[in-house]
Amino acid sequence: MNAAEPAAFAAYIDAFNRDDYAAFGDYYADDVVLIVAGVRELRGRQAIFDFYKGVKAQTRRTIEIVQMFTDGSGLAAELQSEFLALEDAPDFLAGPLRAGDRMRINTFVLYELSAGRYSRIRSATFRRSFSRAAAADPAAAWSPR
Repeated sequence: MNAAEPAAFAAYIDAFNRDDYAAFGDYYADDVVLIVAGVRELRGRQAIFDFYKGVKAQTRRTIEIVQMFTDGSGLAAELQSEFLALEDAPDFLAGPLRAGDRMRINTFVLYELSAGRYSRIRSATFRRSFSRAAAADPAAAWSPR
């Protein structure tokens, strides 16, 4: 496997969007490190799975590939993620959400490879936007951080 190939990267994102942990986990090196927006560092597949299971318990996240570049040994991608809040999530890492809110985050992500698998993944947020669900009580609405 060479996870830097465009078709492989598209399959990885597809598996992530389908919550197929076994499939997207196959793209990770045993000692993978994920640095989420420079805020949180996760070491190993299980730490990444646990993190995303928490995210996906509160939101439905989908990722779209805007563009990607590869030299065969590494990959850079611009990704557009949408998070639909399934429940109130006042402590959500990217900002507080109410059930029904949508957050869109545009990120740049660098993927380093070892033996054809992602060994180090670093993301940086470029742009963020919110679509708030209509509040039953407008006084109860909150704004993002």
